[in-house]
Amino acid sequence: MKFKLFFPILALTIAILACSLQTSPTASPPSLITGTDTLVPPLTITDTVVPPVTITSTPTLPSPTPGSSLTVDKLRNGTYFAPAFGRNVTLVNGSYSVNTASDVYNVQMLDIHAFGDLNGDGVEDAGIILVENSGGTGQFESVIAVYNSGGSPSQAGQYILGDRVQINSMNISSGVIHLDMLVQGPSDPLCCPSLAEKQSYWMIGSRLWLMRVTTTPSGAERSINIDSPAVWASVTSPFTVTGNVPISPFENNLAYRIFLPDGTKVNESSLLVNSTGMGMPGTFSKTFDLSMAGITGPVIIQFVDVSMADGSTMAMGSVVVMVH
Repeated sequence: MKFKLFFPILALTIAILACSLQTSPTASPPSLITGTDTLVPPLTITDTVVPPVTITSTPTLPSPTPGSSLTVDKLRNGTYFAPAFGRNVTLVNGSYSVNTASDVYNVQMLDIHAFGDLNGDGVEDAGIILVENSGGTGQFESVIAVYNSGGSPSQAGQYILGDRVQINSMNISSGVIHLDMLVQGPSDPLCCPSLAEKQSYWMIGSRLWLMRVTTTPSGAERSINIDSPAVWASVTSPFTVTGNVPISPFENNLAYRIFLPDGTKVNESSLLVNSTGMGMPGTFSKTFDLSMAGITGPVIIQFVDVSMADGSTMAMGSVVVMVH
């Protein structure tokens, strides 16, 4: 009998040891990363997505050739991936529509758009807003980054904004897409957004990243500002990120997330803001050590003030660093 019990017991022991050795495929253990979180520096018009380049002589930019510029007409007749429903569409005069017994789907390009260089090649790109509808009341809006490919629109990235948000304006400056909009507050019905929000998007690698969010829920703007290091600064682990907030978050708690440019989430956790009280100005500092995780190259660190009312983002700040 004892011999017969030996193999089941051995198998059980091996299974327990295997479970204890497993690690999450999507996040490094918290022990690998320490320090304070920080998002994008205060999103002013000086924000830059493209790594700064030291210019030792006056650069010679390519001369535009006839027909090489993007136009509103070209954008309104371009082919895009509409992300809310995951469909490829070719617009005709700004619209795409399917209306059959088994498929109702409509896409509209809003009149709100912007032109500007998104990738630092000296050629003017664009940003547009697509609205998708599948026959119901939902109007799902997305911001689309569009590169200029020899005068033709070429989608570079996209980000879903939400259902029935209101876009007031869009502009592109220093490689950043800025949106001024209204979103649904905690007590707003979907039809009627009232919370003023500003968002900033960067093209990093092949993805469009939401890098900064500010909101004005009660007349005062909530934001997260990164003091150091500078965007695209070279750092060596361990490195420290410092920042400030004009209004401290609920219970002085900020969330942070660490990403690679391909979207892989390295880790997420939270940190405390140093403040004299809730709602007062505060500062934060976090030291990160990515050496044990073997991470080098560009890393995106985002800091988020999360609403306790509905889990939405009240403020976000981000920074991109080159880890060596």
